[in-house]
Amino acid sequence: MSDNIPFELQEGIIKRVLPVKSLIRFRSVSKQWKSLIDSPEFIADHIVNPAQPQHLLVKYIVDSKEKYVSISDNDDSLPHHNSSLIVPPTIIDKIFSILDCSHGLVCLYGDFRGPVRRRSKMTVLWNPSIRKSVGIVMPYEFVVIGFGVCPKTSDPKIVAIKSGNRIDSKAVVFTLSSGAWRSITVNLRWPLNSMHLSCKPVVIDGVIHWIAFDNLPRWIISFDLTSEEFGEVELPDSLAHATNLSISNFKGSLSVLIYKEAAVVCDVWTMIKTGDPMTRFTTVSFKRESDRIIRFMKNSQMIREHTCMRPGNFPVTTLEVYDSYSEHSNYLRVSGFFDPHIMKTSYTESLLLLNHSVSVIL
Repeated sequence: MSDNIPFELQEGIIKRVLPVKSLIRFRSVSKQWKSLIDSPEFIADHIVNPAQPQHLLVKYIVDSKEKYVSISDNDDSLPHHNSSLIVPPTIIDKIFSILDCSHGLVCLYGDFRGPVRRRSKMTVLWNPSIRKSVGIVMPYEFVVIGFGVCPKTSDPKIVAIKSGNRIDSKAVVFTLSSGAWRSITVNLRWPLNSMHLSCKPVVIDGVIHWIAFDNLPRWIISFDLTSEEFGEVELPDSLAHATNLSISNFKGSLSVLIYKEAAVVCDVWTMIKTGDPMTRFTTVSFKRESDRIIRFMKNSQMIREHTCMRPGNFPVTTLEVYDSYSEHSNYLRVSGFFDPHIMKTSYTESLLLLNHSVSVIL
């Protein structure tokens, strides 16, 4: 770009660029551009842009080998999507689950072979867009994990909880900026050792959510990443006493999905604003009881998974785009067999971890 153009105008042009790959290339144009793009302020502003490209990360299996694919998850591209293979971080030996995604960071959980070949549990904060990752070795005794990026500071945080029939139930939080764990107060009506929490959290607007239960009824426990306080969300009786339910992100709002009538009908309940009561938004009918909703799109479409048994009692899972009004579906063509418990998450492109080297925090 010409030196005759004031840098303020250049900055305005750069800030309108969304694709991360383009921004990474722009860093080599000049020292000024690199300094701007690397700055915490630029990275934070880039994160909150609502027009950020969306991607669906899926783990699947080919010839007994784990593969990961990133599918363009924009409404205009599906089902004519673009997909590309990506490689997860090598600092983690075996990935058990994809916990969630926040501000472009995917949180993986699995095994880590530490010093003297001692195996430990590890979470990895991974930015697929820039291929940067940081591994955090977990305190061995914690059984429930949540992850999210603080919307105020853009600081990634991990919360680990001991719960369910444990005398020494407690919670700790890890912040990437400090590189350390610390204990936090659990300000709930019921002690942690009187409840179990679901292993699959959902983070929305800087708040992590889990389903909590002790048989019945069920409710939702939340953790605010800014205030670092726990909270509770009561569910209507029809949800609190249901057994086949899960939580999800419904277009930026907390939602509860309840499958009933042989799992071919799914009621979708949403909380439009934090603190509002849950209300039933829609009911989706399926032809097959193995269908599950993966992600809602801006229109009447959704991404769903379908599992069927192949010869040899081998489960095969496929993904498809389903229109609830027309009941028409299109398969997302990704070659290979999916994990029986298919691992997937949606993420946006971001520059978080740009200034971090690939490392392991013990």
